[in-house]
Amino acid sequence: MATSLNLSVLKAFDALDLLDETRPELTVALVARELRLTNATAHRFLTTLEIAGVLSVVRRGVYAPGPRLSRLGRMAEELAPLPPGLQSVLDRLQQELGESVMACRYTPRGPLCVAVSLAQRPISVQIRTGTTLPMTRTAQGRLFLAGLSPRDRAQWALAQGEAPAAMEALEPELARLRAEGCAVNRGDNEPDIAAVSVPVRAGERTVLTLSAFGTLSRFEAGFVERAKGVLKAAAAELSAEVAA
Repeated sequence: MATSLNLSVLKAFDALDLLDETRPELTVALVARELRLTNATAHRFLTTLEIAGVLSVVRRGVYAPGPRLSRLGRMAEELAPLPPGLQSVLDRLQQELGESVMACRYTPRGPLCVAVSLAQRPISVQIRTGTTLPMTRTAQGRLFLAGLSPRDRAQWALAQGEAPAAMEALEPELARLRAEGCAVNRGDNEPDIAAVSVPVRAGERTVLTLSAFGTLSRFEAGFVERAKGVLKAAAAELSAEVAA
């Protein structure tokens, strides 16, 4: 029998996921809008997290990370650090491919950029570390979804309010991505922006994605095929480092 979920706990973590380096504070209005909650419910979530020490009140109606969240964040980095060679791998890939390259970790709201190496040209696509990408409209997000078990994918969809019909329609593509071990985004999320992404696995689990990204016009078929091979080789290298 499937285990029932406490959706309030999941929503509380969704609220915390709204914090990043460009948005270091939360308000009731922001949480209500982003998570499609009533103001009363959003206020209840934030007040509860403040009492638990996860958030701190910085001024009336404005919340920032609290001492417990900071402690948990430090512990998470210590227990699950990024591969030591990750940045050097990204820099090497950026030089080899001539395009920006990034690594993402899974979060329930979408892939989180944890490291990036930007292409050295006057005009390029800019993504900062700490940026969260959409789950279903990006190559990185679809790879993470493809790597989840059917049960975990169903629980994610329920917690995020994704329509069952939309998830069912996505299943054939996710099956193809699992078989091919890569995903390509051709303007699916942002017009004129493309990406090629591959998973970095630890056993059966996708722990990171590696992606080359840039303007759509530069991602012609020949480049995409070359990028797939280069990224897969780097992902295998990082998988070995994670397993060591």
